[in-house]
Amino acid sequence: MTTLITGAGLIGCQTAALLAARGERVVLLDQHPDPALVATVLPLDQVTLETGDVRDRAAMLALLQQLGIDAVLHTAAALSMAIRATPTLAADVNLGGTVNLLEAARAVGVRRFLLASSTTVYYPIFHRPQPKAVGEDFTFHAVSERPGSLYAASKLAAEFFVQHYADQFGLSVGILRYSAVLGLWAGPNHSVPGRLMASLLGQGAKGGVVQMRDPLLLWSGGDDFVDARDVATANVAALDAAALPGRVYTIGSGRLTHFSEFVAAAQRMRPSLQHAAVHLPATGFAGFAHQRNQPFDVTRAREELGFVARHDLLSSFLEAQRFLP
Repeated sequence: MTTLITGAGLIGCQTAALLAARGERVVLLDQHPDPALVATVLPLDQVTLETGDVRDRAAMLALLQQLGIDAVLHTAAALSMAIRATPTLAADVNLGGTVNLLEAARAVGVRRFLLASSTTVYYPIFHRPQPKAVGEDFTFHAVSERPGSLYAASKLAAEFFVQHYADQFGLSVGILRYSAVLGLWAGPNHSVPGRLMASLLGQGAKGGVVQMRDPLLLWSGGDDFVDARDVATANVAALDAAALPGRVYTIGSGRLTHFSEFVAAAQRMRPSLQHAAVHLPATGFAGFAHQRNQPFDVTRAREELGFVARHDLLSSFLEAQRFLP
């Protein structure tokens, strides 16, 4: 079987490593693939690197046809910071790129199509108390609880397109809503959770004192975090599953973690550092307007994918520390 993974970032490379380790052929597609970075995660002779842009529909079709792709894991996306600078990326890359790959997948008849989505699609509902853990088929108000960012809006729109391709064309699909992904690697660190870990472990510290001033890295209440290695395991589980009856799966820990727990874990890792006192805002993680009072319900991922997050916060910090001075 040949699997195409779009996006040669941390998650894409770690998923490729798991597939390659069991002898499968993996194609990593990226707009600007960096062989040196990929090689820090898996041997280059175990993966095929391709340069391409998911916005090019004809190129995506040609790629799937020429390489005999059987399954697609679509992780390539424009992230929030890039979208704030160039808003059209949300439509052109996150939505348009997904549709281009869906069309190519439909044309060649792939066995499985997986979309990497985000739990940010849930966040607008947290302005009202949630009586229980939040499941995939959550209740929201289409106007007052619309997605809180262009990034989240593009992810939710892409989810709808994926589900309609399953309904209308019989494509076997899965949508994986990742919680806030923890992980650092040799490549760029653009994610908010990654920046949080790097800051707490002393990147930018002065005189051995960590000053946390970025409002996106401070929050009240809790949030759900998941290790990038667990995300890769979930991706493989979704590729392997004989069927995906639920279609949409929350990939997270199923528990709330607070800012104080991050500080405590960082202090265990680097006790020589001092962390200056901070005033936590009333907002939630990454600047989201509302604090959370309930975790995600991860039952569906456990029962249908056999997925359970294995890495705790300290394990994530241990892994991240390898990539910082």
